[in-house]
Amino acid sequence: MVNAYGAFLGLYDEHLLTNSSDLELSLIGATECFLLLFPSVFAGRLLDARRHYYLGFTGFLLLFLGFFLLSFTSRQGLKDQGNYSFVWLTSGLMAGLGMTCFFTYSSHNVIQWFPRKRYIAAGITSTGAGVGGIIYPLTFKFLVANYGFPVGVRILSSIVAGTTLIAFVLGTPCADVPRRQLGRMFDASTWIDKQALRSRSYTIYVVAVALVYGGFYSVAFHVTEWAEVKGFGTEEDIPGGNGVRPGDSGFRTFWFLAIMNGTSIIGRLASAVFATNLSNPIVVHTATCLLASLSAFFFWPLARNNAAAIAFCSIFGMLGGSMLALPASGVAYLIPDDRQSHAGQWTGMMWSGVSVFALVGPMIAAALKRRFGMDAVGYWTGATMLATTVLFAWSMYLKRQEDKALEESLPTTEIKSGEQTPSSMEST
Repeated sequence: MVNAYGAFLGLYDEHLLTNSSDLELSLIGATECFLLLFPSVFAGRLLDARRHYYLGFTGFLLLFLGFFLLSFTSRQGLKDQGNYSFVWLTSGLMAGLGMTCFFTYSSHNVIQWFPRKRYIAAGITSTGAGVGGIIYPLTFKFLVANYGFPVGVRILSSIVAGTTLIAFVLGTPCADVPRRQLGRMFDASTWIDKQALRSRSYTIYVVAVALVYGGFYSVAFHVTEWAEVKGFGTEEDIPGGNGVRPGDSGFRTFWFLAIMNGTSIIGRLASAVFATNLSNPIVVHTATCLLASLSAFFFWPLARNNAAAIAFCSIFGMLGGSMLALPASGVAYLIPDDRQSHAGQWTGMMWSGVSVFALVGPMIAAALKRRFGMDAVGYWTGATMLATTVLFAWSMYLKRQEDKALEESLPTTEIKSGEQTPSSMEST
């Protein structure tokens, strides 16, 4: 659902919350991103302890209630009838907390079931976000245009409830992976694995992923507005609204978001195949971030027609899908073999660390847009992706140094007898 926020943002900006600033509107989506990620440190540890049903049911309840109650925040859904505080409370806070229950839940369970093909399995699972990124914006636009905001969002909440209920029922962890009992609830060691913090490759990797989320969602949240400002498309009318805003074509602006989310499916699957063949997802991450940086620097500000805009959304969508699909696989690559039972904890710690920049990044982009114009969003994303490229390369170098140090610390007799090192096991 967070991938569909660009469609909601366009409606809020043009119709329901026209008196709210860009920063306030970006805060709603940024809150979803933050809450999607930050509680993962708890969710990941609960998954290691096989408390998946508690997480699944809580996520189902919060997501349904969040979007159902959102339908009551704008009275009849007419122009400027939206209540910003209640919109933030329902779709930002409540729905965001519901999303985090399924976020770590999905990738963690799949990687457990397919340890030898974990990168491909994680990539296939992540395509669900791309499919949802197509279906939900289009469904939302259709429902609002035909039934109005209140009724349309109530129908949407029922769809959300149905899909999350399926995930809740089918999301069973692999019984072969040892269950780790929870310790004391208020003991930091229950939730934080100190060995992860001692790993320099892991720490740098978390910083890099944080920049990915802060940069990518800055573009995703503003792509429909960018298309309208540049004259690539028009905003559709809303029942009770004041008509469409003119553009240079009849192409609807929400299609640019749908294209970006749709092509992300290709990137998610392709990155999984490359990561499996190379036995190193961080190599793929480094390359895609460099290409994403170049596309944001050049395509976003220099696009002059619909063809260029569609090309940007297609390319950036594929690269973004790759970047967003790989983090859990990257953790699986970095985690030592003797800590595999801590995989959920390490993954959850990563997402919690990423959450702060996922909150701040889109808001920085909104502030830059207000100060320097729409092109500043592309430059901000390009800069973050370029910094991310360097950090991913650094993390990969540190991982190799850690493996080399571990190999040298093993007794020579063990190595000669055929015992594999972490690096050789990974390549196998």
